Amino acid sequence: MVQYIPPPDSRTLLPPLLACLPTAFASPRPPPALLPLLSPILRQRVQLLSTSTPSTESWLPLLCWHTTNSEKLASIVESDAFELHPVSGEIEFKDVEQARYRRLDPETLHAEVVPTDLSLVITYLWCVDDEEGGGTGWRVAELSPADLAKDDQQMWWSSIGKAEDMARENTIAVALREAERSESGIVEASEEDDDDYWAQYDSTPGRTPANIRSPEQKNPADVNGHPRTTSEAEYFAQYAEVQPALDSDDSSKQHEEFGKSSLNGNVITTAANRQISSNNAILPASSESSPRCGDFGSQISQPRPSSSSDGSVAVARLEHSAASLAQSERAARQHISSTIKNLFRLARNTGIERLEFERMVRTELETLSMIDGDD
Repeated sequence: MVQYIPPPDSRTLLPPLLACLPTAFASPRPPPALLPLLSPILRQRVQLLSTSTPSTESWLPLLCWHTTNSEKLASIVESDAFELHPVSGEIEFKDVEQARYRRLDPETLHAEVVPTDLSLVITYLWCVDDEEGGGTGWRVAELSPADLAKDDQQMWWSSIGKAEDMARENTIAVALREAERSESGIVEASEEDDDDYWAQYDSTPGRTPANIRSPEQKNPADVNGHPRTTSEAEYFAQYAEVQPALDSDDSSKQHEEFGKSSLNGNVITTAANRQISSNNAILPASSESSPRCGDFGSQISQPRPSSSSDGSVAVARLEHSAASLAQSERAARQHISSTIKNLFRLARNTGIERLEFERMVRTELETLSMIDGDD
């Protein structure tokens, strides 16, 4: 429901305010009739600061929020323009300029009233349900000298409707700029994360030992029976000097770290000799076709410890891939959450209710489920 806001009636609002201003030189406390005329924030300011300041200081500068402007208020109120009329007993003013308006946010609507012969600019605030002020109406938000007022003239408009329209356009523009800024920040952050991810490859040490090389071929110039020229032989000879990255066993290095094997080279041979000796004791004469101990032992090869696979490399790669996936998923979730928040702010600033925004989001989600079903 749109609330009707009437324009400020200067003939009704100005006389009570102007009558209270000269009393600032007679009493250090504001008169009780002044407080209901002020906005809630300015009313609290005058009530609190007037009681805490020395009795020699006036409460009149408290009506202006700018220190430099408030110093001139006393001289304006002391001028002849604030003399009481001998017949009516009131401070009279001739003419008032057309009121101008500005909307700062959904709860703040200002109106500027300028009496031409009093050298004052009175800024009113539209207050809703102001109990101390007598209900809904216009209340004084600031009192400042006319020649020192430095408000931006482009922010004031000739009608309330024009001020509402300009405030709405400004809100949409600000919301779009914030959305673009937040989106660009997420993109830059993701790009920095990608740079950090690819930079890890530059800092990863090579797996090939620098000082350990496999034995070179004795004759690299004659491979597979095909002689090569000197340049080809030098080129292919480089491959003979490379230690494969997946081969952690270098035959040129003595592996002392494996320890002693449980199977010695002569264990099986000794067992076989013991068995043959026992058989010779029972049968002294054996046929020449029986296998000799030396031949039996020579057919058995000595066991050699196999090279261990480098499992830690595969584990490290899996952990790195999992961390990269988790980082990408976290960035995607943050981007989606930020986008939903920006869309909600945009909808709220443009006047779309929360229920309507939720209905729109649910509709889009149902549309996506239909698209997934078609795929």
